[in-house]
Amino acid sequence: MLKQAISFAVAISGLLMVPVTRVAAQEMGMMMQPGADKMKVSVQSPADGSTITSNSVQLRVTTAGYHSSCAFAGKPNQEGQGHYHVLIDKALVNMYCTGTAAVSLQNVKPGPHTLTVVPAQNDHAEIEANAASIKINYAPSRAVADVTSPAVAGTPAIKIVSPKAGATVSGSFEVVVQVTNFNLSCDLFGRPDVAGYGHWHLNLDSMTGPMMGMMTMAGMSCQKVFHASARGLKPGSTHTLIALLAGNSHAPLMPTVADQVKVTVR
Repeated sequence: MLKQAISFAVAISGLLMVPVTRVAAQEMGMMMQPGADKMKVSVQSPADGSTITSNSVQLRVTTAGYHSSCAFAGKPNQEGQGHYHVLIDKALVNMYCTGTAAVSLQNVKPGPHTLTVVPAQNDHAEIEANAASIKINYAPSRAVADVTSPAVAGTPAIKIVSPKAGATVSGSFEVVVQVTNFNLSCDLFGRPDVAGYGHWHLNLDSMTGPMMGMMTMAGMSCQKVFHASARGLKPGSTHTLIALLAGNSHAPLMPTVADQVKVTVR
């Protein structure tokens, strides 16, 4: 049992970090897995207080007390299993599972900022008590212009091109989407929403529930191909792949813009 309050954070609808105690998380259906208190992260570089002159920052991160894997994201929690999230100024950027995490500073104002790395379970509940943070001073040698709303004609749409409905998947497989009237951008992950810009989430079986449905999110992408995994899914089981458009802050577009297909795991 955890003795301290554990919280999770998600950047949704313009919100920054929303702390939720362990009791509240349980009431929302977000159980902390056994050994969650042992899931640790540390930032090896850059050093705390570093000045960043480029328009992105590369974090070197080490994890301890669990195996970090993106293949199990959005699937049932497993003791000793998870990944980590990176936040800038308490706003979620993305999930990561390797020793490096690149964070774009597009649409970030020069000056002091805080980067936070926090261990997370498969369902994205964060062990916030074990987070590690560093301060940086963003002083770009060549500033880039902020991305602003474009003149986009038409209604945003997303369609899953592959796999087809009824397909069988196994191991690693690709989810290919077609996006129209919407600009996909990784550089704007975690920034304030800009109309006409964002990315898409791949969810398994549901896009509702706590954290705006992010408990079942396999990942987020700014490309038209997402490298998914059937690991952690029972052979012979049927699942619904859901692709939904989201703004920079990870809130799904309203009204919802999504597509889905059912597949069977081999």
